[in-house]
Amino acid sequence: MKKKKKIIWTNFFVFIFILYAIFTIGSQQITIYRLKKSHQQIASKIEEAQNENQKLQDMLKDVSSKEYIEKMAREQLGLVKADEIVYVDQSLSDANLQEGGN
Repeated sequence: MKKKKKIIWTNFFVFIFILYAIFTIGSQQITIYRLKKSHQQIASKIEEAQNENQKLQDMLKDVSSKEYIEKMAREQLGLVKADEIVYVDQSLSDANLQEGGN
C-alpha cells in the first residue's frame, strides 16, 4: 500500500513538472515570437534611416557643387547670367493683372 501511494505521488509530481515545463516553454515561445517581430520592425526602421541618411549625404555633396548653386540661384532667386536674355510671357502677366483687378 505504501509503495502504491509513493508511485501515485511520484506520478503526480512528474505530471505537475511536465505541465510546468509545457507552460514555461509555451510562454517562452510567445516571448521569442514577440521579440523577433520587434527585432524585424526595428531592423526595418534602421534600414529606412540608413537609406534616408544616404540620400541626405548625396544631397549634401550636391549642395556644394557649382551646378546646384547655380540651379538654386535661378529657381529661388530668379537670377540670370550677364549674357542671357530673359523673355517674359505677357499673357501670363496680363492674366494675373485681370484676376487681381476683379
